[in-house]
Amino acid sequence: MSGARSKLSTRGRGLLAAIALGLVLTAWSSHAQADDREERFSRASAALDKGDTATALLDLEALADRGVLHPDVAYSRGLAYAMRARSPSAEPGDLGRAAEGFEEALRLRPDDRDAEQALDLVHAEVARRRARMDKNDTVVRPSLDRVLVTTLSPVAWVILAIFASLLLAFGLLARRRERRFVRIAGKVLVPTSLVALAVLVPAAAMSRSLTETRREGVVIVPEIGMRDDDGQPTTAPDIPESTLIEVGERRNDVLLVRWGSYEGWVPAESVRVIAQPHPEG
Repeated sequence: MSGARSKLSTRGRGLLAAIALGLVLTAWSSHAQADDREERFSRASAALDKGDTATALLDLEALADRGVLHPDVAYSRGLAYAMRARSPSAEPGDLGRAAEGFEEALRLRPDDRDAEQALDLVHAEVARRRARMDKNDTVVRPSLDRVLVTTLSPVAWVILAIFASLLLAFGLLARRRERRFVRIAGKVLVPTSLVALAVLVPAAAMSRSLTETRREGVVIVPEIGMRDDDGQPTTAPDIPESTLIEVGERRNDVLLVRWGSYEGWVPAESVRVIAQPHPEG
């Protein structure tokens, strides 16, 4: 028995040593990755100060590929693309990519006035360039159902629906009371709460569905046209560069998008989806 216990003790010590080594290596790896991210961002910032957008974008896009979400990184990426869009080395879609960077920065830091102003300047520049090419863009506004549903979070819609159901229950009970004013209150509450539930329950379901299945994206090509399920052009106007759109499912190399009340399929490479903040952030 003592020999068996000795072997178990030895194995236990070996297991603890292996776990400790794993934790040390994990911590070292995380620290090394953090140092690398900081180094890349510092190098990109220095390159931007010198007007070297090519070097800056290499590091900033590498950070994006690694899933780094930080408003300063997103803003710097937007700034780098905006600077390149005005340089001799400009590439098609630079303004759209700049808009996406500023949009991401605003999702991560909503009170970022610099990002907001930069985004407005990008949109103005896109409009100016398209006007110079005699492009008469249609003003497309969000559909009413989207405006209503996105006004509140899914949780808020659920809370309102629960409150309406409680009012309904109270109204049903109040209608049976002897006191006249209580019965009247119940008769008013029942139809009112039913109407509220008829609106709030679908709104909560739709809001949750949009949150889970739809994301925001930005057009990063000069313009794109929508196609239907059969691949045929739709009646929707072309979507200009830097436009913020709603992105749905992906099928092979195409994305389902919604722009205002228009919905259709576009090439996946023509849209850059805005990265979402982590839940804990």
